[in-house]
Amino acid sequence: MGGPTSQGPVVLLKNQDGMFALFSLYWGPADGVGGVGSMLAVWVPELPFQLARQRESDLVGRPLGFRNPEQGRTPRLWMVDRIARKAGLEPGIPVDIALHQDPGLVVLDPMPSTWMDARACLGRHLLAYSPLGRLGRFGEGFVDLRGTERLHGPVLDAAERLRRDLLEEAGWSAHGGLSQSYSASRLAAKAEDQVRMIEAGQEAPFLAPYPLGALSALEARSRDRLHHFGLHRVAQVQPMEVHALGRIIPAPEAFQVLRQARGEDQDRLPPLEVVQASEILRKIIIPPVHKHDLSLASWVWEAAWAWRLDGRFVHRLRLSWWDVDDLHHVLPFGLSGEDLWACCRDLEFLFMAEATRRVLIQRLELEAWLGQTPGTPLLLAEDTVQKRLALEATALRLHRRFGHQALRQGA
Repeated sequence: MGGPTSQGPVVLLKNQDGMFALFSLYWGPADGVGGVGSMLAVWVPELPFQLARQRESDLVGRPLGFRNPEQGRTPRLWMVDRIARKAGLEPGIPVDIALHQDPGLVVLDPMPSTWMDARACLGRHLLAYSPLGRLGRFGEGFVDLRGTERLHGPVLDAAERLRRDLLEEAGWSAHGGLSQSYSASRLAAKAEDQVRMIEAGQEAPFLAPYPLGALSALEARSRDRLHHFGLHRVAQVQPMEVHALGRIIPAPEAFQVLRQARGEDQDRLPPLEVVQASEILRKIIIPPVHKHDLSLASWVWEAAWAWRLDGRFVHRLRLSWWDVDDLHHVLPFGLSGEDLWACCRDLEFLFMAEATRRVLIQRLELEAWLGQTPGTPLLLAEDTVQKRLALEATALRLHRRFGHQALRQGA
C-alpha cells in the first residue's frame, strides 16, 4: 500500500432514490509523503539579463550590469551577469571603476515594469501545472506537484515539459529542481542541470556540502555569529539539537534553520495567486545610534523597491522603534500622492518630529500593508499601472542625475 493520503472536505450527496452518501475528497499524498520529487523549483538564471538581450540583440555576448537604484553620489553596480563576473566585476563596485576595468561593459537601468511582467508570465506558466506555488525574485518560482500525476503524468516529465514551455513560449532558458524538500529543490535548480531530482531520503546528504548562507531561514547576523563559532557548512549543523543551536542564534530561527538543513521543510505551498497582505521588517542597530544617523528614508525606500519588484505595492506603513531603555514607540503613516522617494522622506521627517527623546535607538520595525495595485494616486495623472511604473523608472534616473527636485507633480 502507498503512503497516507490527505483527506479534504466531506461532501454529502443525494441520489435519485433519496438516499444520502458521504464522500471525502482526495487531494493526493499528504504533506511530506508521496511521490519522489513532488515539489518543483524553477529557476530562470539571470532573468533580468535575458530580458535585456531579448529586447536588444546587440547585447548578446557582452558583459551586462544593472545600476544600483539606491540614491547616492557614486553610482554602483547592483547586479552583474556571468560574463561580467568572468571579467572580474562584482556587485557593489562604482560604475566608473567597472567601466575602466572593462570598457565593453553595458550598464542598464532597472525597469520594475518589465520585471513584473516577466514575473506574472512565470506565474501563469506555474499555474498551468498546479494552483499551489510561490514566486520568488528574478526568475525563481516554486510549484507543488503533489497529487497532479493524473493530470500531468510523472513529476519528472511535468518538470521537463514546463521547462520546454518556458523556452518555446517566452524564450527563457530555465533549470529545474525536484525534491520533497523546499530547500533541496531550490538549490537543485541552481545546479544548472536541465531538471535535477533529489531522491526521497537523500535531502540531507545533498544539502550537507552547501555553505550556511544557502539556507533562506538564516539571517545574515546569525550566519556571521555561526561563522564566529567555526560553523560554515550545512553538514556542521545537521546533527545539532534545536536547544543547542538556539544558544547561538534565536531559538525560533534555529528551529527553521535545522528543518531546512535536514531537508524537513516539506510543507505544502500556499495558493499561488494569494499575495501576502502584510509584512514586517526588523532591524537591530549595533551599536545604538542617534535618530539622525539611522538613514531611515533609504532603509524604507530599499524595502519598498524590493516589494515592487515582487509585484506588491505599499498601501500604508507603521514604524516602531525602541530606545536603549526598551521604551517602545509607534508611528502610523499613510502614503500620499507623491513619488516613492518623497513618501520615504516624509516618513523620515515625521519620525524626526516624533522621536523627541534624547536617547539612542537600538531597534526598528517596519510593518507594511501591501496590495497588487498601487494604493495612492498615480504619478503624473497616469491611469494604468504599467505607465506609472515606466514613469517611476524615468523619475529614478532623473533623481540620480539632477536631485530630488527634478520632477514636479502635474498633468
